[in-house]
Amino acid sequence: MSVTIDLTQFPRIVNEAYYPIFHDRHRYLVLYGGAGSGKSVAAAQKIVYRCLTESGHKFLGVRKIQNTIRESMRAEIVDAIEKMGVRSLFAYSTSPSGEMTIVGPNGNTIIFRGLDDPEKIKSIKDITGIWIEEASELHKEDFDQLDLRLRGKHLKNYKQIILTFNPISDQHWLKKHFFDRIDPDATVLKTTYLDNRFIDADYVRRLEKLKETNPSYYRVYALGEWGVLKGVIYPDYEVVDKLPEHFEIEALGLDFGYNHPQALAHVRIDGRDVYIDEVYYEREKENGAMIGWVEANRPELKRIKCWADAARPDLIEECRKAGWYIDKAKKDVFAGINTVKKMRLHITAKSKNILKEIKTYCWKTDKEGNALDEPVKIGDDAMDAVRYAVFSEVGGPERGAKSMKVALI
Repeated sequence: MSVTIDLTQFPRIVNEAYYPIFHDRHRYLVLYGGAGSGKSVAAAQKIVYRCLTESGHKFLGVRKIQNTIRESMRAEIVDAIEKMGVRSLFAYSTSPSGEMTIVGPNGNTIIFRGLDDPEKIKSIKDITGIWIEEASELHKEDFDQLDLRLRGKHLKNYKQIILTFNPISDQHWLKKHFFDRIDPDATVLKTTYLDNRFIDADYVRRLEKLKETNPSYYRVYALGEWGVLKGVIYPDYEVVDKLPEHFEIEALGLDFGYNHPQALAHVRIDGRDVYIDEVYYEREKENGAMIGWVEANRPELKRIKCWADAARPDLIEECRKAGWYIDKAKKDVFAGINTVKKMRLHITAKSKNILKEIKTYCWKTDKEGNALDEPVKIGDDAMDAVRYAVFSEVGGPERGAKSMKVALI
């Protein structure tokens, strides 16, 4: 049965800067630049567009960690499908092992894998296209292995690898591979937040404020220029599968938000080891939505002591009335950060927003580039939640001798 697909509304949902990529056939399509530029949205839109206009595809969406895919790449693909008005043409499924698949029209399939299990990548056959999200997370060997997967003379469609990333370090292999030399097989497109007509005004203000608070951060995340982020606050941490069963202290940290995300973190502390798990991270949702989500999905968390943003006593009271064990967090930012820095940090692989924030959580700098005793106030919502939990539990003598021992060993 033939299906007529109406794409006349396509320009309504696509940023003009990305129009050329939908007809680009180079083997490598490199989409890089600043935060909020719509790179990932455009990559998802192109894959859906090809599913609608071509046949016989098996697209592979890949990130370094499998557990970060559902709420990033897959969510972008689903959003593109919905906004194009073609939901009835696609079916979504997840296997018992957690592997996600989207089946579309014309015999097309989109599958998703994480590089934390490279053997699963090696077993995939007949891939026709690859999207690598947060490509800067990959090692050069990871990329080479994926490049080898995209082969086969029998494939009737052009083969392409799409890479999306922010240019965090000028020492990264991506710069050497695609920017320090001319690759005739590559199209490179740089975009910034100025190219995204759908970006919200609050995020624009926060990006532009970086020009004064952290120039190096501004160059990377607002202007999309290659650079080195100076003054990363928590440079050392380990990614783990889950929280430990045995621990000394357990707490939650809650940072309220609406235009910027509301973040809830679950923390377990054992000696100097802090284990962190992302529970909730949503923007443009009222506090009641978070309370309802926890009640429906993780009601046991209400019994764990929660340390919340002291600036919103009204929202703390709303949580308390819903049965939460909650109190105002200690809010000495500099002392709190120093307490967290004394600990060994372990973050669960599924905590995608915490992992994203911690990589770029930096000190403000003055005009001469000297670090100040205050963090940059962008991309810090989960970092605040983690600090509330850790500092309120182990950050001062009033918490007791055991807490001081945990913090200072």
